[in-house]
Amino acid sequence: MDTPLPTQITFSAFNLQTLTILASFFGAAALISIFGGMFARRMVSLSRLAPEKRRPSLERTRTLKSLLSSGITFMAFFLACIASLALFIPISTLIWILGLFSAAFGFGAKPFVSDLLAGIGFIFNVTFDIGEKVEFFLPPENIQGVVEEINLTTTLVRSSTGEMYTLPNGEIRIVRNFSRGKFSNANFSLFVTPQDVGRATEVLKSLCNEIFTEVNDLLEPYQVVGSTNLTGSKVEIIIVAKAAFGKAAELRLTLMDRIQERLRLENIELAG
Repeated sequence: MDTPLPTQITFSAFNLQTLTILASFFGAAALISIFGGMFARRMVSLSRLAPEKRRPSLERTRTLKSLLSSGITFMAFFLACIASLALFIPISTLIWILGLFSAAFGFGAKPFVSDLLAGIGFIFNVTFDIGEKVEFFLPPENIQGVVEEINLTTTLVRSSTGEMYTLPNGEIRIVRNFSRGKFSNANFSLFVTPQDVGRATEVLKSLCNEIFTEVNDLLEPYQVVGSTNLTGSKVEIIIVAKAAFGKAAELRLTLMDRIQERLRLENIELAG
């Protein structure tokens, strides 16, 4: 014996009045989307009232605006769709149908749900923000570029060669953020003749504290490291230095200039 449905589905007449109601639902959703974006910007702008040390960065502010705006838009049109279906299907039956097919929908829409939940997580997780240079580890290849947009389901990244990558949020697991490094390596090598190795090493060690006090971008006194790269005519000396993040190239030139000037004063010639 067949089991009857809990409630018979009945469709109301599809007339001009129904079209008007449907239009009003989705028109209201569109207005909520527009004003929701404005509301999100106002809410995020309140962060400027926080103490300076706890104030979010400009990149984080842009990210929150994008995520909140897309979240409000999604909810507005989702509710408009539910309200539209309620015109043709009784509420009790609609709830029963949603419950009946929730498992099947969840399985079929698993990637979308995963992307959506990951996007919601980005509101509270500060792994990366709009405007930051990042690298996403997505086998079989890694995606590197600048984040241009983050919404609830996807993240848009502009590569250094100009292409735009659209990444599902649910697939983002491992992120390398170049914009949040604490320091940059400014290492370089010097070559001196074998007979000058001892004197050159002493000069470099005595100079490191002097340079550290005078150069702001040098985070700590550099280290002088020997090398196994030995030849008959020259010996390699490695300078290991930590620069303020993003200042490695500038600091490397400064260090090389100061070191070469001091070595010349000590009559120590660089080899090749």
